[in-house]
Amino acid sequence: MFRKNWYLFTPLAIIGMPALILGYYIVSYGYPVNEAVEATRHFLQSGTRYAMKYTDRHFALVRPGMGGQEVFQHLGVPFERRNNDTEWLYALPKGLTQFYHERKVIFAKDAKGIPRVKEVIRAFHAE
Repeated sequence: MFRKNWYLFTPLAIIGMPALILGYYIVSYGYPVNEAVEATRHFLQSGTRYAMKYTDRHFALVRPGMGGQEVFQHLGVPFERRNNDTEWLYALPKGLTQFYHERKVIFAKDAKGIPRVKEVIRAFHAE
């Protein structure tokens, strides 16, 4: 049966592969459905390079209110520090691609002048 009618499984493969990739982005990266769809659309066009000590597991430990030193212990040196050292970028596009997995920590100074995590950004960047 399968040898004769193998072509009947082609629609399943055409629909199934993108569905598997979409599910992977939702489960593994924690993206909402709209970002997972965008990441799936640009699956072979995206490229991301991460900071040296970066791991998704350590990035998941970063929470609002943490001090800058704690973030540094978890993630190490960021690729770039922008906006007067309030944005730390741990992921940048690879090569000339416009599509990558954005990982950014945004800080704000507390009353004592200590930088604290204000926001953690985990998103698929598509320009």
